[in-house]
Amino acid sequence: MNPHTRDEILSALLAAQDTWVGAASSLPVADFFRAPAPGRWSPAEHLAHLALTHRQVALGLRLPRPALRLLFGAPVTARTYEGVRTAYQAQLAAGGRSPARYVPRPAAAQDAATRDAQLAAYVAAATRVRAALAGWSDAALDRCALPHDLLGRVSARELLFFTVYHDHHHLRGAHAALETP
Repeated sequence: MNPHTRDEILSALLAAQDTWVGAASSLPVADFFRAPAPGRWSPAEHLAHLALTHRQVALGLRLPRPALRLLFGAPVTARTYEGVRTAYQAQLAAGGRSPARYVPRPAAAQDAATRDAQLAAYVAAATRVRAALAGWSDAALDRCALPHDLLGRVSARELLFFTVYHDHHHLRGAHAALETP
């Protein structure tokens, strides 16, 4: 995968969502909520984390572009999807972690209704990202910057590259959680 244009990013975001929904909805409920070890996230927590981060991305993309330029200036980088992925992996390898506001709370109930609600929250947040992105031109994606906790000030395009990669990164994390006895 190597999305670049707005339409390719939209397709990649939808494909990531579909993959997540298919994987999560096919899990037995007990596996969906099972954490592999203390301090490690269950598939449910990975998905809840993504819903939190998608909401923030959608919020940023919905801000008026003049306000984004006033708040964050122009982007200082113009990385490709692979460049964003590599930069993020380097930050994680250096000890970077999700800020507390993006760390999911454990689900109060661990049943099918809660799983369905978490899936619905993720789908709603992912849909808001795509809806917000639909209002952007390709050129605007490179002119506006947004903050990222680990990557710093990035272009809107880079933030969307990150969002696509981030979904896949956490899907791998959820699969790893299931492989841990």
